[in-house]
Amino acid sequence: MAIAVGHCHGLKPPAARGRHYRPHSVAQLDRPALDRDHQERNALSPQRRCLSSPCFTTVFAPASEDQGAEPAGEEEKMPRVEIVAGRHARGVHALIAEAAGAIASGTRLVPAQGGLGGALLLKDGRSGEHVAVIKPLDDKSSPSNGGGGYESKAVLREVAAYLLDHDGFASVAPTAMIKISRPTMETTVASIQRFVAHHYDAGELGPSRFSVQSVHRVGILDVRLLNIDRHAGNILVKNPPTGDGSSSAVPLELVPIDHGLCLPEQLDDPYFEWLHWPQASRPFSSTELDYIASLDPFKDAEMLRVELPSLTEPAIRILTLCTIFLQRAAAAGLCLADIGDMMTREFSSMEEGLSALEALCKKAVDSIDAQSLKSVSFGELSSEEWTTFLEKFEKLLPPAFEAKKSRPASH
Repeated sequence: MAIAVGHCHGLKPPAARGRHYRPHSVAQLDRPALDRDHQERNALSPQRRCLSSPCFTTVFAPASEDQGAEPAGEEEKMPRVEIVAGRHARGVHALIAEAAGAIASGTRLVPAQGGLGGALLLKDGRSGEHVAVIKPLDDKSSPSNGGGGYESKAVLREVAAYLLDHDGFASVAPTAMIKISRPTMETTVASIQRFVAHHYDAGELGPSRFSVQSVHRVGILDVRLLNIDRHAGNILVKNPPTGDGSSSAVPLELVPIDHGLCLPEQLDDPYFEWLHWPQASRPFSSTELDYIASLDPFKDAEMLRVELPSLTEPAIRILTLCTIFLQRAAAAGLCLADIGDMMTREFSSMEEGLSALEALCKKAVDSIDAQSLKSVSFGELSSEEWTTFLEKFEKLLPPAFEAKKSRPASH
């Protein structure tokens, strides 16, 4: 059985092979973007590779005349996997090649245990190892409607999290959005993420065993994305080098998954599982500070507009704001726990108050000639107002950080 793998429409498949991969979670895309021709875009993003597979055909570019064309109509008989979003990210092509090999071998998709919304596990037919996690896109039957699919917004955000994890800093697994076309069957749109081998999630082990570096890197990602759902169940604990999952001598490394609730369209109350872990109160290392300083929120915002055109502007502005907040806070000497605490809402007399970050944003909005925001949502600001807002916001940060340093995190 052959299978075509590609990221463009109407391509003749050249002879090529490949195999092996693993995925995890996915996040959002609106239907109109799925049928749009995707032209070549600037690359940006991380992760690994691995090829070698049974008989299937990968389609990465139009076949040249000297390669020999497939017989007319032959391509239509093959299952076809197309990369809809995320194809420029490192490691994605290898992942899709491995997944295509598994699909071509007739491997069944198995429902993920404990998964919501119809997540499926893809196994390699030969080794029996898990290759990827596939999350079918189905807005009409999304979990909120009691159905078996994932909303487009959630799927897009999964891809965005991977694109933004530059150089694999936080170990987000390769993630993309794909379209699977099979003869006589309805086309399936889904997210796909490389499966990460693990014995535990963070909720099954005490945080004392986690490496400081891993906690910091997951936290840095969550702060940038304003993740409102970072609970222990979506932080996987990597298997130790021995593979027996029992060694307590080596600090354990973490892998974050399930980013469908990051990059909200307005400031919201995040949930950071790591906020009360002792590692979060440790100072950032020089490597971490260098990474934070190297981030370019405006370049990242433009990358998302190009790679994920269906991601809304308010969500992209949240990324810009939170990245700037992280950079200025880290440069001022705040630790991860302090930063997370300033982003989290306070409760007093059983009432929920604004977080320090929300209060700063409201103050900055009030200082410009803009319509008062019903909630802290930046989609209501014009481009000029947004630029002015950021200037006002940055001027408010130094005194806020000094006040925070004199009043440590409330945890």
